[in-house]
Amino acid sequence: MGPAGWHHWKPAVKLLEAPVAGQTGTENQTKCPRKVKRVASKCGRVNTTSTIPPPRLVGTKCTAEVTIEGNKVNCLLDTGSQVTTIPLAFFKSHLSHHCLKSLHDLLDVELQIEGANGEAVPYLGYVELYLLFPGEFLGKEIEVPTLVLVVPDVGSAPQILIGTNSLDVLYSHYVEKHDCCPQSFLPGYKVILKILEARQRQISAGALGWVRVPNNVPEVVSAGSTIVLDGQAHVSGAHGKTLVVVEAAFETSLPGGLLVVSSLSTLPVKHSCSMSILLKNETQHDITIPPRTVLAEIHAVQQVLGKEPSTNLTALEMKMMEFDFGDSPLPPEWKERITRLLNSMPEVFSQHDMDFGHTDKVKHRIKLSDDTPFKHRARPIHPQDVDAVKKHLQELLEFGIIRESESPFASPIVVVRKKNGSVRLCIDFRKLNSQTIKDAYALPNLEEVFSLLTGSKWFSVLDLKSGYYQVEMEEADTQKTAFVCPLGFWEFNRMPQGVTNAPSTFQRLMERCMGDLNRREALVFIDDLIIFSDTLEQHESRLLQVLNRLKEYGLKLSSEKCKFFQTSVKYLGHVVSQYGVETDPQKIEALKTWPVPRNLKELRSFLGFSGYYRRFVKDYSRITKPLNDLMAGYPPLRKSSNGKGKMNQYFHPKESFGHRWTLECQKAFDEIINKLTTAPVLGFANPQLPCILHTDASTTGLGAALYQEQDGQMRAIAFASRGLTKSEAEYPAHKLEFLALKWAVTAKLSDYLYGTDFTVITDSNPLTYILTSAKLDATSYRWLSALSTYNFKLQYRAGTQNQDADGLSRRPHGELRDDAVSRKERERIKQFTLHYLKDQETQDVVLPEAVKAICERHEVVWSHEDSTCHIPSVTLVESLAIHSDALPSGFQEEDDHGLPVIGQWTEEEMREKQRADPDLRVVIEHKESGDMPYPSLRQELPDLALWLREWKRLELRNGVLYRTRQECGQVTHQLVLPSELRATPLRSLHDDLGHLGTERTLDLVRARFYWPRMSACVEQKIRLCATEGPN
Repeated sequence: MGPAGWHHWKPAVKLLEAPVAGQTGTENQTKCPRKVKRVASKCGRVNTTSTIPPPRLVGTKCTAEVTIEGNKVNCLLDTGSQVTTIPLAFFKSHLSHHCLKSLHDLLDVELQIEGANGEAVPYLGYVELYLLFPGEFLGKEIEVPTLVLVVPDVGSAPQILIGTNSLDVLYSHYVEKHDCCPQSFLPGYKVILKILEARQRQISAGALGWVRVPNNVPEVVSAGSTIVLDGQAHVSGAHGKTLVVVEAAFETSLPGGLLVVSSLSTLPVKHSCSMSILLKNETQHDITIPPRTVLAEIHAVQQVLGKEPSTNLTALEMKMMEFDFGDSPLPPEWKERITRLLNSMPEVFSQHDMDFGHTDKVKHRIKLSDDTPFKHRARPIHPQDVDAVKKHLQELLEFGIIRESESPFASPIVVVRKKNGSVRLCIDFRKLNSQTIKDAYALPNLEEVFSLLTGSKWFSVLDLKSGYYQVEMEEADTQKTAFVCPLGFWEFNRMPQGVTNAPSTFQRLMERCMGDLNRREALVFIDDLIIFSDTLEQHESRLLQVLNRLKEYGLKLSSEKCKFFQTSVKYLGHVVSQYGVETDPQKIEALKTWPVPRNLKELRSFLGFSGYYRRFVKDYSRITKPLNDLMAGYPPLRKSSNGKGKMNQYFHPKESFGHRWTLECQKAFDEIINKLTTAPVLGFANPQLPCILHTDASTTGLGAALYQEQDGQMRAIAFASRGLTKSEAEYPAHKLEFLALKWAVTAKLSDYLYGTDFTVITDSNPLTYILTSAKLDATSYRWLSALSTYNFKLQYRAGTQNQDADGLSRRPHGELRDDAVSRKERERIKQFTLHYLKDQETQDVVLPEAVKAICERHEVVWSHEDSTCHIPSVTLVESLAIHSDALPSGFQEEDDHGLPVIGQWTEEEMREKQRADPDLRVVIEHKESGDMPYPSLRQELPDLALWLREWKRLELRNGVLYRTRQECGQVTHQLVLPSELRATPLRSLHDDLGHLGTERTLDLVRARFYWPRMSACVEQKIRLCATEGPN
């Protein structure tokens, strides 16, 4: 026997007609005359006999002329066979261009097929084919995709046999799609009828029977009405007069909005009888139920013991989904009815986090310009994340999103923690995307899209549940999505996030799904789906049609993100309502809410920004004159040689304007804001034109400006600005620039940029390498994954030419915004204080391990005497670099000599170790003397050139050599390590912290220490670690 789900199939009986005198067997297959002759019996009576068997003995042959790959073939239709087969001779003569595949590609075990005689039926493999049934068979041409087994030739004229694996698809394509059976005079009527009856016999396990609409009698249920329908019941077996419950079938093809009201009934003795069904039409339009449609199932009633009433919700109430109507003016009775209607279609809505839809109507393909495989090494996973990653991979595997791989391709992953604590796998598809041929599938024209919405009064916006995971990958391209991690080698069965052409594939899918509804009753722009209408009744009808299309394609929505029956919605960066399409106020919010400048610094920032657009603003100089006059009385930016000896009194640059900010100044400020947020400065986005995005970041905020060249002039489309959070303010400069790019593209201006080609202008030269060769940390990989679905190129431009985005980033934002990271850090410091400083009499000195735990964010368990505490901590060696001014206030104590007790070495010991190093001794001696080393010392000091390059950054503090480092406006001091101590931080900051990657390890070392060629040392350390394996 084969695996579960496969059963015996019985080949059809092929019975040739009895030969007629004067005819050959071959002639008899094409001609079927009925010759009657009279034969005298022994009893003297004359019997009438025939050479053709009577119909009660032999029925008509069930065949159909089917087109296979352009070849019309007379095929045998066998509802008793579960497989479709073609003889080897036909395969060789007509299908040899197909690759004969092994069933091991589909099944892990051997598939065994038996004939009606119990003998095994051999097969050679399978092929994927399309069977085209002609219009005269069912009244309409239908193409059926199927898998066909190739079997050895048996007999002189082997025939193609079409089994239920193909006929079931034929049934689905016709009956379920057209909601009706074929006309009874058509040849395919009996075949469809047999399949229908077979399905009805297997509706669900445990059902005694089913109730359907009577034969050939369509039923119409009027809008909003409830009717009693006398259905035709069929019961399997003998049950006598049994009390049963009649309820909606578990799997039903009933139209949406038609409810079957459960009821109790007494089952008669007969197998077939009439049974009343209560039907309720929840919609505002008539519903027609096709004949023979299954309405309900019949189940036996089981007695249960009574139970005390409970205040908990019933199971039915707990399963009821809630839907977002927002501030919709929909009447309460309408909201209640629409909620019931939507709950009647649970298969369209995701029921849990991993409940994705699944469609194979459109598959994602990856065509490469260079087919050469590439393979990246697995990046390490932090030990704390291993269990979470393992669980996440198992979930993806169980729900069919991924599978194990043996691909020659391998992309690396980065594990990122979400805000809720769960993990997310970010696949680095940069290499794959660089080799992918771009899909030129055209996206809709936004002007046409918005013109179609004009005049509508009701809108619903639908959001698909993880839309990409609902799209199946083309089998031949799954290997290209392979990714490697320390927990295995996997590839995607569904379309992953971050691959090029994913938006085009999704647009193609949604347009095919909506079909004739698109642009007539609904609009699709990639994953943005909006339904529009003039009246409530019309909107309800269109909503049901869209939901039925999604159901047909196997797609599922996220109920909590959908918005139903709204009079105003945001769509593609605009506000759509009955009054038309308007500009989204958020795109000019950064200007409309620009704070009034309080001092010279803030005024210069505003004028620098507005001056970027002065060529668009008529009389710009006249309007801004009061603001320019306000800048008088401050010290010049550059010292002048004129006026030596004069003592001028200036306002301090940080001094508040106070009463000097006059009414004229306020009017000038307001007028400039108004000019910048109206035409001709601000334009309406044209989807046919390319976009240019300017981004910038400062130590206080982020800024972005979006442009298009229209009518020969650059027009601003949108502005964006925000302040930094407390944790973001600690980012280095290059990471802030990356944050500005990711925030502008994915968060603020996505509606304009998604699915289009655009150029990003930045004044950060390192940022231009992120899409190709940049080495990134985990957070940056998450940002890169979010950006990977956008098509853009990066261009560098000097900061002096990027005043627009620079001004937006420096716009006053008030105090730094609080965020989860900074709140968590404060809580850690609080817990540390409560635990270690609660008894000042016994705790004289703060332990270095605990102080360093506050400065770092790695969690371990630290035990002290009889108590155990979970605190963030790092290894002891890092305390080498901690200077007293780096410790939180109140966490440092001094000994008798005034030295902070912070680590394993005192400053005196460090001075001795540095001077014991031959190279450092020469550097320190010249620093103390104030003279730079001569080139003649190159033999004594091999790294002389490197030391000379850093000479201005080297300084002695209490006799200890440090290198000053300035980043993101903050100055830190890196301890210069002698050669004998350099291996210690490498081991501590790499091995002890879970074998971090090169870039992360280098960041940790660089933040604390310095020595020449430090990057090369870190890379060599990690290469050796990877070769020898972690200890």
